[in-house]
Amino acid sequence: MYRRLAGIFLPVLAVLTVGLGIWGYQEHRDKNSILLKAENQYQSAFHNLNDHIDMLNQELGKALVTNSRQQLAPRLATVWRLAYAAQSDLGQLPLALVPFSHAEEFLSNVGQFAYRVALRDLEREPLTEKERKTLKALYQHSERIKKELNGVQTKIIDNHLRWMDVEAALATEKAQMDNTIIDGFQMIDETVKQFSEVDWGSVQTLKEKRIHRFNQLPGKVVTKQEVEQIVRRFIGQPLKEVDIAETGKDQAYEAYSVRATPKGSEDSIYLDVTKKGGHVIWMVNERTIGKPTISEEEALHIAIDFLTKRGFKQMSLVNVQPYDNTRIFLFVPVQDGVRLMTDTVSVKVALDRGEVTGFQAEEYVIHHRKRSLPKPKLTEAQARKKVNAELQTPNGELALVEDENGEECLAYEFQAEQNGHTYRIYIDAATGEEVLIESIKNIDADKL
Repeated sequence: MYRRLAGIFLPVLAVLTVGLGIWGYQEHRDKNSILLKAENQYQSAFHNLNDHIDMLNQELGKALVTNSRQQLAPRLATVWRLAYAAQSDLGQLPLALVPFSHAEEFLSNVGQFAYRVALRDLEREPLTEKERKTLKALYQHSERIKKELNGVQTKIIDNHLRWMDVEAALATEKAQMDNTIIDGFQMIDETVKQFSEVDWGSVQTLKEKRIHRFNQLPGKVVTKQEVEQIVRRFIGQPLKEVDIAETGKDQAYEAYSVRATPKGSEDSIYLDVTKKGGHVIWMVNERTIGKPTISEEEALHIAIDFLTKRGFKQMSLVNVQPYDNTRIFLFVPVQDGVRLMTDTVSVKVALDRGEVTGFQAEEYVIHHRKRSLPKPKLTEAQARKKVNAELQTPNGELALVEDENGEECLAYEFQAEQNGHTYRIYIDAATGEEVLIESIKNIDADKL
């Protein structure tokens, strides 16, 4: 009997063993293939970053010695392009948990400075002495960054280091502090932090305006106890735990960073609340989203009800963006028939339970106030004639926007389709000049 059973089961076991072996091999091979693809992408992004920083340094050097104003504008346009390309490269590296904000801000400011100078008529407004000093400082600083990045690259090549090891280190609660790549990027960021102060001109002015606006927020400085009550009211459901910590010393505003856990749940809800005035800047619920059970229209009503109950009134919907099994709704307030495009609020609604899982209101918090709006000098028909004649545009609406210098401007908004893309074109209601063109694109879902 046992022989008969063995005769039956042994071949079956043998087949299962071979099958499991093949399956395991295929899984191992597929896993290695994915890891290799990710590693190659990281290596490519890092080498691109080195190339873009090298070229950025070269173009800044060329701009310093360029005497022709006709040549300087395209040179600075190239600097702008390379600065943002380098930022894009950084975004593709697994460095989310590595402090690198100073280097990123430096690249952003380089790009904005170059863009603003390149945009103007350099024949009428040539570089000032201050701007030449800024260019020289940027060249010297980019030289330092280039050398340190090249040093990290050399270590990666010589020691056969892998970017997947960096990702694994950062995924743990306690990252390996002796990791060469992590240490290299932390050192670069610290170097940038210690750079001598650069006169960014209008770029720095915009940053200072932002800080000033946060400092001018209405209300008193709130305590942690008051923040807890603000959070409980804002979330609108019973909470079993609320953890509060101070944050924002390196940002435009000081805030309390909050983690709240609802009763009967293990999911966490995260918020930032400003110290001045106790304004909720953003909120995100990181729970897993299930399959949709409600429609987009129902989700919109939930978003509007959420805002109304929290004091956001007379809001106009300006964009809807699908994101996984959620919808992200972008709103702006309306005053005297004018849409205040500077005062945006985003609400993300999960379609499984009809729950608000994201909220972003930084622009609303720093901008919103009762304004004395000017009367338009042009009619809607006159403004329409300033739009590209090839574009088909519906009726224009009055809107308040910020121009390239951060100044508020009353404009007519026209929406147009071109090559499968949607654009918003803003025409100054006083001068007829084209103030701003926006491509309607995805709302930043990572912040919601």
